[in-house]
Amino acid sequence: MKLDQLKVLRAVVETGSVKAAAERLNRTQPAISQALKALEARTGTALFDRSGYRLELTSVGRRVYLQSLRVLSEAEDLTQLIRHFEKGQEETIAIAIDAAADLNVLTPVLAGLQTRFPDTRVVLRAEVLSGAIEAVQSGEAALAVAPAIPVMLEEGDFDYRPVARSVMRNVAAPSLLDAMDAPRTLADIRRFHQVIARDSGQASGLLDRELGVQKGQRRWYVSDLHMKKHLLLAGLGWGRLPEHMIAEELAQDRLREIVLPHTHLSFDIEVFVFRQRRPAMGPVAAHLWDAFGM
Repeated sequence: MKLDQLKVLRAVVETGSVKAAAERLNRTQPAISQALKALEARTGTALFDRSGYRLELTSVGRRVYLQSLRVLSEAEDLTQLIRHFEKGQEETIAIAIDAAADLNVLTPVLAGLQTRFPDTRVVLRAEVLSGAIEAVQSGEAALAVAPAIPVMLEEGDFDYRPVARSVMRNVAAPSLLDAMDAPRTLADIRRFHQVIARDSGQASGLLDRELGVQKGQRRWYVSDLHMKKHLLLAGLGWGRLPEHMIAEELAQDRLREIVLPHTHLSFDIEVFVFRQRRPAMGPVAAHLWDAFGM
């Protein structure tokens, strides 16, 4: 049984006649008839009822046809995959994404990637603080989308492009803010637990410190910002989250920003896409890089 015979079977069923199938496949009618006879000889039974004007599948023919559709689909997928690798396209590409980055920035780019390179597996790595930079430095990720300081990216020998801006705000549930009783200084909230997202990297260089954490501060650590947000909403602590993650909760008064006189708790962040500065990239990674620049 050959794939060519299964393609003939599919064409005859879909068009309803040998003549129409021959026109679709750009072959002669005798060639189509011969392929069908060879397939019937291979299965040992008639696949079509030829008594009427239009060819109709027999019960066995219907089962063979349905199975042939699956076989042809898998064969076509395999052909596409082979062509994908023949063009040098990456089998897998990893992208490190910092938890503070707005995924709405990334989604349109990924949609375009999925359409153009459907056979490349994409691995999205969730990182915190220095984790994204380390993933690109080590080669474990081709690109990263994360907040960063330009001088840090330049010193790290990265190519980089800005993709978004956001604001990090210190927030707490109304119940906890009421318990703080109108704090005026950081010392006033030291006894209330600060929820901190633990760095997913080794935190070397500029990131080797806990920014915004005062000495003597009671603290809890979490592995991601969604867990942190959940704890803040439950009134179990206060902490800093990107504005896009809490806009709805702020509007609904489920979270409130902590404002201290003469103390600047919120700050702006700029999110970059960055990669190692090297001459050669695979076509998928290069497409991603160009897509972020549009």
